[in-house]
Amino acid sequence: MSDFQIRTGGDPALFAASSALRRRVFILEQGVPEDEVFDGADEGAVHAVVFDAGEPVAAARSVQNGASWQIGWVAVDPSRRGAGLGRIVMEAAMKAAAERGGGEILLTAQQHATGFYEKLGFTQCGEAETLESGFVLVPMKRTIR
Repeated sequence: MSDFQIRTGGDPALFAASSALRRRVFILEQGVPEDEVFDGADEGAVHAVVFDAGEPVAAARSVQNGASWQIGWVAVDPSRRGAGLGRIVMEAAMKAAAERGGGEILLTAQQHATGFYEKLGFTQCGEAETLESGFVLVPMKRTIR
């Protein structure tokens, strides 16, 4: 396994690294509109980014809402999928939320990814929603221990 660097925080360098990966995965690969991917909630957010040889290979964004944290825009470089990077970046994001006093983590998973989040302790907490784009999103939550 490579020697990954995992960084969390709200500094501009982490946001830039996360943004580049989100752009590749969500806008270019999946066709999500740019204004949805960059929704204005990045300022004040905590970004978790996994680097390999200085390049961002996985990222997630966490936004605090009261005692809850919303994790979203979890992205793994397409050439690195299946290597456990999604788990690594999610664990970093959950740890960052716990360290900042969060009591619950919420997320909205693409339907095909719900099994991944269930393995991390998340459960469905509402009805799935089908967007005009055809994406099916499933609300999920997990209590921070």
